[in-house]
Amino acid sequence: MKKILIFASNGFEALELSPFIDVFGWNNILSTFQITPYICSISDEIKATWSLTIKSDINLKKFSPNLDEFSALIIPGGFGKAGFFNDIQSEEFKSLLNYFFSTNKIVIGICTGALALAINGFLKDIPATTYLLDNDRYFSQLKRYGAIPIRKEFVKYNNIITTSAPNTAISTAFYLLELLTTKKNRELVEKNMGF
Repeated sequence: MKKILIFASNGFEALELSPFIDVFGWNNILSTFQITPYICSISDEIKATWSLTIKSDINLKKFSPNLDEFSALIIPGGFGKAGFFNDIQSEEFKSLLNYFFSTNKIVIGICTGALALAINGFLKDIPATTYLLDNDRYFSQLKRYGAIPIRKEFVKYNNIITTSAPNTAISTAFYLLELLTTKKNRELVEKNMGF
C-alpha cells in the first residue's frame, strides 16, 4: 500500500486539500491500487480560511513519521490573513521539504502552496507557477525567491508540480493518481466520480 502526505497549514484553502482526499478515497474502493492520504500539520487542529477546522492525522511537533513510506507531498495553498505563511516557515515543514526534495519524490504546491516551496528556497532556477490574479502579487514573488515564473495553470519540472489556483486541485489530484497507478485506473476513478 502506498501513502501520500498532505501538509495543511492554518489558513489552508479547503478546495485545494479535499480533492486529494476524495480522489484517493474513491480510488481505494474502486481499485486494487491502494493509496492512503495522511494530513500532517504542526498542530492537532488546523483552521481553514473559510470556517472549517480539521484534525491532523500527524502532528509534526509531536511525532516524526517514517517519510520513506510516502510517495508524494502535497501542499495546498491558503490565505496569509488566515495564517498560511506562518506555518510554512516552521522547522518541521522545512524538514519535510528537505526530505522530499533530497529523495526526488513528488512534491506538489497548489496555488500559494507553490510559494511555500519558493520561500524555503526549493524553487531556485526551477520553472513554477502560483496564483496568477490579484495584480500578480503572489506570482511576482516567485522571481524574488529565485524561481523561473511561468504564466500557466500547471507547471511540472521533474518531480515538482506547481499550480495556479483552487480550480487546479481536482485535475492535479487525478494526475497524481495516474502517476502513482496507471492511466486506465485514473480513467476508472474519474468515470465513477462523474468526470
